Amino acid sequence: MPNNLLELKWGSFTPTHLISLFIAVLIPIGIHFLLRNRSERTQITVLFIMSLLGPIALAYDIIVWGIPSTPLQYLPLHMCSYNALLTPVLVLTKNRFLGNLIPLFSVGAAIALVFNSIQAEYSIFSFVFLLYYLSHTFGASIPFLMFSLGHIKTHPKYILPSTAATLGIYTLSHFANLAINAYLESAGIVDYLGELIQVNYMFSIHPQGNPLLSLFWSIIPHSYFYMLVAIPIAAIYFVMMNLSHIIKAVRQRRMAKSEDFST
Repeated sequence: MPNNLLELKWGSFTPTHLISLFIAVLIPIGIHFLLRNRSERTQITVLFIMSLLGPIALAYDIIVWGIPSTPLQYLPLHMCSYNALLTPVLVLTKNRFLGNLIPLFSVGAAIALVFNSIQAEYSIFSFVFLLYYLSHTFGASIPFLMFSLGHIKTHPKYILPSTAATLGIYTLSHFANLAINAYLESAGIVDYLGELIQVNYMFSIHPQGNPLLSLFWSIIPHSYFYMLVAIPIAAIYFVMMNLSHIIKAVRQRRMAKSEDFST
């Protein structure tokens, strides 16, 4: 325990970190119960205001951290960044495709809270911690709040398009990595330690110490391709989201067949 409580670090899988994860689970539950009996306009207004914290956090990173070195390090090309940019659009438009796609991207925000090694040294009372923590907590929560409050419904027809879109966005991020890294190397752009700056958006180049992604790397130890292990996992995730619809459709088909047989 630090002498000054204000210097208490977030840590990684420390009691402080685990408590913060528990709170991150309670926050959307509390928001659901606070909003469930409110008007649709109030619900959308509150969720939209919450969703703006994501783009604000992205802009803060570019302005405060990126401009002194290179903004190319802080482009919104991570999964949680795409989630931050698309969530306000989802809230305002209630687009069903985005509503079925973004819940996967919101998992990226949740993973960033769990595997927080880069941010572990943040003081939990600092502005940067609160901005990171709340923007990722809201980013992970809002898509599911849109479902729980009845603004978006799942549908099996979006399983394949959502999976394809995920693969396409990942591929674009990978080629962005290659292009940006080639430029940074040719320009000799270094950080404050004098080390060459390289980017790794959506972790397509290497796992960067992430335990889950390191498992994928152990299966396919090659840049870009190792993350393809996650694509069938994403497809299964989309299927689980739509499981009730799939079961209902199967039952209806069976009932229709039994009726045709009886007649």
